[in-house]
Amino acid sequence: MKYPMVWDLESIFEGGSQSATFQNTLHSLQKNLTQLKTWIQEEKIAECISLLQDMGKTTREMQTFTYCLLAQDVQDTHASVLAGQMRTFQTDLSNASLLFNNLLVKLSDEAFNSLLKEHPSIAFSLEERRKRTQEKLPIEEEAFINHLSMDGYHGWSEMWDAVIGEMTFPFQDQSLYFGQIENKLSDPDRTVRTEAFNQIESGFREKQQSIAQILNHLGGFRLQVYKKRKWEDFLKEPLDENRLSKDSLLAMWGAVENNRERLTRFLECKARLLGLKRLSWADLEAPISNTAKEISYEEAADIIVSQFQTFSPKMAHFAQQALEKGWIEAEDRQGKRPGGFCVALPNSCESRIFMTFSNTITNLYTLAHELGHAFHNEVVFPLDEMVQHPTMGLAETASTMAEMIVTQAMIQKEKDPKQRLLLLDDHLSRAISFLLNIHARFLFETRFYEKRRAGIVSHEGLSKLMEGAQQEAYGGKLDRYHPLFWAAKIHYYCTDMPFYNFPYTFGYLFSLGIYHHAKTHSNFESSYIALLEDTGRMTPEVLAKTHLDTDLTTTQFWQQGIDLIHQDMEEFIKLSSEVSLCG
Repeated sequence: MKYPMVWDLESIFEGGSQSATFQNTLHSLQKNLTQLKTWIQEEKIAECISLLQDMGKTTREMQTFTYCLLAQDVQDTHASVLAGQMRTFQTDLSNASLLFNNLLVKLSDEAFNSLLKEHPSIAFSLEERRKRTQEKLPIEEEAFINHLSMDGYHGWSEMWDAVIGEMTFPFQDQSLYFGQIENKLSDPDRTVRTEAFNQIESGFREKQQSIAQILNHLGGFRLQVYKKRKWEDFLKEPLDENRLSKDSLLAMWGAVENNRERLTRFLECKARLLGLKRLSWADLEAPISNTAKEISYEEAADIIVSQFQTFSPKMAHFAQQALEKGWIEAEDRQGKRPGGFCVALPNSCESRIFMTFSNTITNLYTLAHELGHAFHNEVVFPLDEMVQHPTMGLAETASTMAEMIVTQAMIQKEKDPKQRLLLLDDHLSRAISFLLNIHARFLFETRFYEKRRAGIVSHEGLSKLMEGAQQEAYGGKLDRYHPLFWAAKIHYYCTDMPFYNFPYTFGYLFSLGIYHHAKTHSNFESSYIALLEDTGRMTPEVLAKTHLDTDLTTTQFWQQGIDLIHQDMEEFIKLSSEVSLCG
């Protein structure tokens, strides 16, 4: 079947980036914000709850629209104006939300418990809002921090974007931007990869002093805010944002550390296949052969739908609908931003998926991954807006689960040993990234904050911390590391949340745990949907206990997921001794 490869944005707001409907809707939102502030002053909590949820849906819909406009055409200046309007409005709405949260704090425990009984479907969100507000500074001081953040905290993040955006790297008589030269690290030719890696290191070495200042100021800002709030543990904010206990986080990393020696066997085997004694950092994403099959968009779509069907007919039906109705932007054309994403349209009860499909197996997995996100959106759309927001780790669960379903199906149905080996290599390389690369990032960031408490950390110190973290995470198995990774990785400069790393590993291993559960239990579809429904109204620990009858604070659950990786790794090692990659 032929599927559209260009998405439909007109059904959201007609007229694109010059939509009159968009401006009318924004005007209505601004009037509603005025009404909300009045009701907050009058302490009309029930009215505030209803209006906050309505405004939340509309605001997200409009932000999604502007995000999609800019993604499909990075030169759309009108879309940039719309995005700026929404940022300004979102700041005003966030400050109003702080005032509402303060109302919850002012209630007596008896009055607050009565409120929870009146609104049982959003009790989790209301309790969370009240608790977090109680743990922060008085409302005026928190609002002041928000305002300072625009030109301070967030300003440093934008500075990193600007520095990276202006950087170019000489490469084979060309001048490449960072995203372009980074793609060369997955080239089948090792001389290409090595040259690209050397140029990346050289380019960031020239900028390391400036970027070190940016990272130090970002970290310093956070630490000063934590000190003011009397938060002693710098992991408190990222753990709170992920609703995760420190015991669960430590159990997860403990399982990874316990399996490091076994996991690095893959690196040793891959090195042999590439004719090397040891892999270097530039080899981690390299294919073991350049003879992988191409796959068309239609083929990829049909594979995804058919494999979803084996796990959940509802997932399959949903994916078919998304493909047919123009919810996916997949065309390979100039002017689009790189990467892929899925965004929700809570008023329309639809999603939009963005990617560039270039007929690779990786594109197939990306499409499955983003359709997993979209299915998660579909499940939570009927719920109250306040409980439609899973944490980052749980948001990555549905997408990684969808990707795992398709990955395993592709491996199992492939009869050609050579192609099967290539599929396993791609799958296991991603697993190593989730388990070892992300752990290195976490170790670095933890040690950076420990040292930053005592003062500025020099660029030499940052590189030493980075290389040490990589050596530890990879068990010393690499020939060469990436000491300037701290300067090049966007996640260290995102101000949405510090420690923009461990949620990826959490989502990956949590989804593997669900996959294991699905393989060993009947009635998967209904139990899986019930789990997804609760991702915005339970902590991960309660969610796991309720739906999987497991304890995240012990290593046992995490080990189940890693054991699935070991099974595939054993097959990879066995096949590697039987298959010739030549010819």
